Amino acid sequence: MITPASYDITILQNSTWKGTFRATQNRQEVTSISIDAGTPTFNCDCHGLTAGDKVVFTGGTTIPCGLTLNTVYYVISAGLTTGAFQVSATSGGSSISVTGTATGTFYVAEPLNLTSYGVDADIRGLINNESIGTFTTSVTSAANGEFQLTLAPAATVAFDIGRYGYDISLTTAGGERYYWLTGVATVQRTYSRN
Repeated sequence: MITPASYDITILQNSTWKGTFRATQNRQEVTSISIDAGTPTFNCDCHGLTAGDKVVFTGGTTIPCGLTLNTVYYVISAGLTTGAFQVSATSGGSSISVTGTATGTFYVAEPLNLTSYGVDADIRGLINNESIGTFTTSVTSAANGEFQLTLAPAATVAFDIGRYGYDISLTTAGGERYYWLTGVATVQRTYSRN
């Protein structure tokens, strides 16, 4: 299941706006992270992951040094149970090594393979639904669910100051459309415009 999310952005007039995103699915809460001799074990009841699966982590207040949020890791067979797993930085590699502690709520999700998906993103008025602009989209790593959105200065120079709505949709080759991300796009003025 592709879980929709919300993320607000700020766009400056007459400037380039660029954002890199990762589409994920099967998001679950990590109930705890235990670190033994530098090896983290992620506890997540009935996670359904198998060795070799790709995962990314999000959330957390404090993350252990050596773990990077929104980076693709690989589930390994060491420490793998129905309620716990460990990860490697490479496919078939050994467990990552970390120092420090983890606090806050963490989530684990699987990157969505975008090979057969189209990506579309538009900005519209919040009240009148008038089209303001369309992002240029490019898939930067289909197998890892990564894509980029860009607005060029030629587009943003015409944007009026204000708040707009935007969304990102992912469409399968079979025509199924998922609205993956929505949010408010706030356009701010710049003072060096010509």
